[in-house]
Amino acid sequence: MCTAPSRLSRLLIAFLALLAGSTAWAAELAVPNSHPRLWFGNPDRLSQAQAYFQTTPFVPAGSDPTSLNYQRALRGLMTGNDSDCDLAVSYLADWEVSGNFRDAVRQQGDSLLLIYDWCHHRLSGAQITNLVARWNGYLDQENSDGFANIDSSANNYFWGRVRNNLLWGITSMGENPRAQEYIDNALDIRFSTLFADWYSDFGRGGVFAEGGDYGVAMLAYPLIAFQSAADYGLDPYTQTDFFREALYALIYGTTPGATSITGAFSGGHLLFPFNDDEHFRDGSAINIRDYLGDFARAMGQRSPDSGNARHIRAWLAETGAGRQWLFDALGGTGDSAWLQELPLDYYAPGSQVMDMRSSHDAQAMQVHLQLGTPGGVQHRHRDGGSFQIWRRGRWLSRESVGYAERLAGFNGVGTIDTEEAPAHNGLLFQGRSTASWIGRGPHVIPDGEDTGEQPLGLPRVVRLQHHPEFAYIAVDYSKAYRNPVGTRVDWPYADRALREFLFIRRMQALVILDRMRASGDSQLPFYGTANWVLRDRPLAAQIPAEQVVRTFVMHFETAPISNGNRLSATVGDQVVDLHTLLPSLPSFRIVDEDVGGTPAAGQYRLELDSSGSVESYFLNVISGRDIAEGETSVALSDLGDRWSIQMNHPSRGSATVVLHKGMDSTLGSVRLGEAATHSLYSGVQGIQVTTDGPLWESLPVDRIFIGGFEAL
Repeated sequence: MCTAPSRLSRLLIAFLALLAGSTAWAAELAVPNSHPRLWFGNPDRLSQAQAYFQTTPFVPAGSDPTSLNYQRALRGLMTGNDSDCDLAVSYLADWEVSGNFRDAVRQQGDSLLLIYDWCHHRLSGAQITNLVARWNGYLDQENSDGFANIDSSANNYFWGRVRNNLLWGITSMGENPRAQEYIDNALDIRFSTLFADWYSDFGRGGVFAEGGDYGVAMLAYPLIAFQSAADYGLDPYTQTDFFREALYALIYGTTPGATSITGAFSGGHLLFPFNDDEHFRDGSAINIRDYLGDFARAMGQRSPDSGNARHIRAWLAETGAGRQWLFDALGGTGDSAWLQELPLDYYAPGSQVMDMRSSHDAQAMQVHLQLGTPGGVQHRHRDGGSFQIWRRGRWLSRESVGYAERLAGFNGVGTIDTEEAPAHNGLLFQGRSTASWIGRGPHVIPDGEDTGEQPLGLPRVVRLQHHPEFAYIAVDYSKAYRNPVGTRVDWPYADRALREFLFIRRMQALVILDRMRASGDSQLPFYGTANWVLRDRPLAAQIPAEQVVRTFVMHFETAPISNGNRLSATVGDQVVDLHTLLPSLPSFRIVDEDVGGTPAAGQYRLELDSSGSVESYFLNVISGRDIAEGETSVALSDLGDRWSIQMNHPSRGSATVVLHKGMDSTLGSVRLGEAATHSLYSGVQGIQVTTDGPLWESLPVDRIFIGGFEAL
């Protein structure tokens, strides 16, 4: 009896196929004998571009010779001018890798292979023979690389290889006996096996997991290659929901209005930053690259009457993201008002990223939650459980963004990299957050399988609710904070860790409840031996559970001012107020993160500690307001087995939130003014992305409460 191969078996087969350079699979494409084949193999697309050139011509320019000659090849194709192609072909024939091999092939490969295709009629037989041998060798080296192949399906190098293999296989078909092998490598091994496996674990919801600087390669790199495959009978975009979902991960992951960064970029929409990003302060990918504009323009013309296409054209109209001439030739217009059709919340279950908005315009307040620890990435930060808040053009709170920049360490001791937990708005035990991954990074370990030295599990969303008046999510991090007891990388201080976020749109307020139980495992004999490689880290003491320091971290662009249990910071014309309700007598420690050499990366970091008991809570309310606007008052009542939080604002009205005590998240409710009380949903509300856009699962009608108690 035959059974389906296990996930591990499929990955092993794919890995062996990558190393062998061949596979039994075959993605059959009806590639024509003629050129051009790439992008312009569709005669209507070629005619449209040539007509666009008549009204919107371009002149090849720039100091990068590969880009310059790519532009020459494109203009030659638009005009039939062989002199442009002759210059481009000469450059292609002479080009060989110099410097970093991986970067050279990834960054320049598509432009060079497009020259090969678009100016194919100007290549001599000898040049074709030499180029086939050269590029087969380049791609063989890429495909056998021990880096960015297996377990790297969200990595920028991986997607450069998807693109290059597919472009080369299509354009060299008929004169390269191995052309089909490269097509198979792109579509069967990488896309249909390795990427599909990653998507089922971490990709659902469409988040480009390496962030706004490197993750956007997932969206832009395959555009020409995938559309060319579609022209010849196999459309990769119909084989997965990822790219349709990515439209909304992009829309919701963009600030609703133009944004300023204190002391840096001002004037355009920005991505909420995550993972390595050395260009955030310059305007992020929306403003300094054409990747996202290219993706939006191309997707906006696929099934152009669908909700998906309309929404991404609306995003493009709103942001004005840069595009290449090639994609602008597709045409298409959008109206930013179409964004009003969308729900106010979006959740990507694969990466566990959630966005909560009060509206879809520049007057909005938005909360961006990075709840999971997605795998398949190299540019990864320790940001599980982090939150960021934007309001009316300013960052009320965000992570400290960077790529290997140095910041002041936890408690101001030493320095840390921007990838480490204190650079984000997370929850720490003894100065650290989630557990250490050994080897290939975050991945799903099936139940019952030996975890080895890996974390006990990934973060787990246990409650989720989308409601017109509020959004709510609770995440259990208990397993994600620990490696197995007695392993060399275990950080033995956490036993239970849950974060809950409740965003009340009308009140422009975010409630954060952290449920924490510390562990005394550090007192076990193993943690005093040399086998524990983390024993010399700061605060790595052997202490009982009640002495474990738990820390709530939040960042401000400007120095905050404290007043009792309240901390406030003014950012431009906006003010952020933090009300700490638990602990009842908070001690706010503010760390200026700037250190010599990279002062631009740092902000002001709040470190709010709790210790002295095995179980404890942080309960914080964060609200935003205009500088001339009255603030929200916040008060806490202890009702025995639960708390009641009362919020009042001069113009927004009032809200009452009830949260139940304990180390598990149960019950709870929200009441706005004198309206009916809404219970917090006990399960996880589902969401899917249809051709019309995101669609939240319908929930049962709210239970009715009378006098604060649920009616039967």
